[in-house]
Amino acid sequence: MTTDVTTDECEPRADGGRRERRRQAIIDAARALFVERGYDAVSLSEIVKKSGGSLATLYALFDGKSGILGAIVASQRFDTRDRIDSAFAAGGAPATILRAIADLLLDGMADPEITGLMRIVMGETLRDPAFAQSVYKNGHIPSVERVAGLLADWHAAGRAVIPDPMLAAHLFFGLVIHGAQTRALFGAPGDLALPPRDTLVSEAMALFTTYYHIDGDEPA
Repeated sequence: MTTDVTTDECEPRADGGRRERRRQAIIDAARALFVERGYDAVSLSEIVKKSGGSLATLYALFDGKSGILGAIVASQRFDTRDRIDSAFAAGGAPATILRAIADLLLDGMADPEITGLMRIVMGETLRDPAFAQSVYKNGHIPSVERVAGLLADWHAAGRAVIPDPMLAAHLFFGLVIHGAQTRALFGAPGDLALPPRDTLVSEAMALFTTYYHIDGDEPA
C-alpha cells in the first residue's frame, strides 16, 4: 500500500486529546522497534504491545505499518524545520545563521537513531516509488524551502546576492549535508582519511557565502 506522508494522521494536532496521545505513543513505540530490530522484523502486534491500546486503534489511525512509517517521516520533517528555526532565532549575521543551521543539521545526522531511520526509509523507497516521491516532496523539500525563504529575505534586504533562492538552498544542502548523509547511510568507517567535520563545513560555507556575497558582519 502506498503511503503519503502528508495525510492528516501525519500532521500534529492542536487538541492534545486522547487520540493524539495514542497516536504519538504508537509512533514512539514503532520508531524504537524499527531502529532496534529493522522495519521488516517488527510486527503490528509488537508495536501495540509496546505502545498499549489495540490493533483496531492502530489501523484506525495509520491503516497499517507503512502508515506509521509515513508518520515517522513527517515528524522528522518537523524536527528539521525546528532546527532551522532555532538557528535563525539565535540571531547574528546571515553567514553566522547559515553556519548554525549547518551545525544543527549535522548534529541530527550524527544521531544513530536518525541514521537508522534513514536506512529504513531508503529501503522502503526502493520498494515503493510513490512513497519515495512523497518522502522527497513532503520530507526534504519543506526544509529546503525554509532555507530558501531566509535566502530570499537576505537578498531583498541587500545582505546577499541570490537571484534564485530555491536553487541556492538546494546547493546549500548539497554542500553541507550530502557528504555526511552518505557516510552515515553507508556506515563509512572512522579510519577513512576524511577531513574533520569542522574543516569540511568551514570550506563549504566559505564557498557558498563567497559565491552569493552573503553578509558576514554581525549587526551593530
